[in-house]
Amino acid sequence: MVNSQMICITGVPGTGKSTIRNMLTDDGLQCISLDQLARSSGCVDQDNVDIDCLARKIGVGYRCVESHYSHLLECQFVIIMTTREDQLVSRLSGRGYGMEKIDENIGAQRADIIYYEALERLPASRIIKVANDDGTLPSAYRTVKNLIQGKF
Repeated sequence: MVNSQMICITGVPGTGKSTIRNMLTDDGLQCISLDQLARSSGCVDQDNVDIDCLARKIGVGYRCVESHYSHLLECQFVIIMTTREDQLVSRLSGRGYGMEKIDENIGAQRADIIYYEALERLPASRIIKVANDDGTLPSAYRTVKNLIQGKF
């Protein structure tokens, strides 16, 4: 079953997806981590997520989902989190990422890969980029929250 009302929060690692999801949850809005759902639902094989399996498990039960691959599901809106490259380097190196993996993620953000993948599924009017740079987290959060609450 397809959930056409689902808001999908995505972006390369280090852009603030999980932080925004946690803030939404703290505010009483249900938003789940697809990584956690994929693992608990048996949709992961050797660190590879089976998107078709995950789509079947989701059904219509979720209004908001978050992961770097959520835009590959059937979404009403896709919110792409972005951040400055220097912040990506800082955040990802702080997580123990090597420079090769950091460069790969910077390249993906530069090339707008997630946007173009989302554009294959949705019109551009339903894909929204939200910057999460130093000092902009409250603004980014308000934008995402308003969209989820239908105030966008």
